[in-house]
Amino acid sequence: MPVLAKNISVVSHNTHIRDLFRDTLARVDGLSQEEFERFRDDPSEFLAAYLLPLPEKAAKKAPKGDVLARARADFNPEKCHARIWNSGYGCQCSRKAGEGDFCKNHVNHKWGLYNEPKPQDHAWKCMPVEAAPAEVAVEEVVVEVAVEAAPAEVAVEAAPVEVAVEEEPAPVEEIPIAKMKVAELREKLKENGLSSKGKKKELIERLEDHMAAGVGLQREVIPLEEKPKRKPRKKKEVKKEVEEIIEKDEEKIEKEAEQAVVERFAQLEADPEVYEEPEVYEYQDVEYYIDGDELFDKLNRKRKVGVVDQDEDIILWLSPEFEREHEEKRGSQGDESDVSDSE
Repeated sequence: MPVLAKNISVVSHNTHIRDLFRDTLARVDGLSQEEFERFRDDPSEFLAAYLLPLPEKAAKKAPKGDVLARARADFNPEKCHARIWNSGYGCQCSRKAGEGDFCKNHVNHKWGLYNEPKPQDHAWKCMPVEAAPAEVAVEEVVVEVAVEAAPAEVAVEAAPVEVAVEEEPAPVEEIPIAKMKVAELREKLKENGLSSKGKKKELIERLEDHMAAGVGLQREVIPLEEKPKRKPRKKKEVKKEVEEIIEKDEEKIEKEAEQAVVERFAQLEADPEVYEEPEVYEYQDVEYYIDGDELFDKLNRKRKVGVVDQDEDIILWLSPEFEREHEEKRGSQGDESDVSDSE
């Protein structure tokens, strides 16, 4: 029976148990019933970092040659990109890669990616250094040739021995941040203690800003001579482009409003009992829909325009554009009321 170390403190033991509990919850989160039963029947790979080693006689270990061979194997992009424990040497998972470059068992990879450096917070074993081939010392041989007329010693020079010089491994090229995959970006952000949430563009900007601050990789800098030169544009061209953009936005808003009306009446016609008409909120003679404190455009129920402050009876607009639209609607309704009064 293995002997437990006596110098394990209560704090370290409790911390170990809490880590095991959190990692177990993260591991089983999102598993199907079949995957959960398979994990429950054989959790040895997951518990390898927490279980005490068995005695040498009782432990079943793979041949050391196979373990080291797997640890030295080249990265295979068709297999799961996750690194597994492999007796402490680490190797690539042998399962086929699925969606997101991982198999189902290694979506939450604990020991990092096999094509990246090993995480420093694990007690990895050092790879044994292969013994270099023994050098054969070649001694110079001197041959004495006896000649009757004049004895002379003829020295035969030994051929120069070529010494094999080991080439230094080529430096590993860092992947540019803009060309990283989403999984690689999230992993890099986690290593630097940053949030890994958001779209790919947001992840790239967050990592580049962090690297540009002097930590890790530097932001890619384009030489001045390679930067494209922009031609100065005339004010008329700029004004025309702005007018086109405003016109497209107005057309888009009108189409969204029409589509919202069509969808609302279609839903009412399909199931009039379930459909509930939203509450109407009138502010300065302009009608909106209100849901709690949130204010929506009456023509487009999905278009949120502001938040209602019930105490002050004012609207906090989400943008100046919505406030400007509100003033235009007030003006148009005021014009209509003036015409009706004059009639």
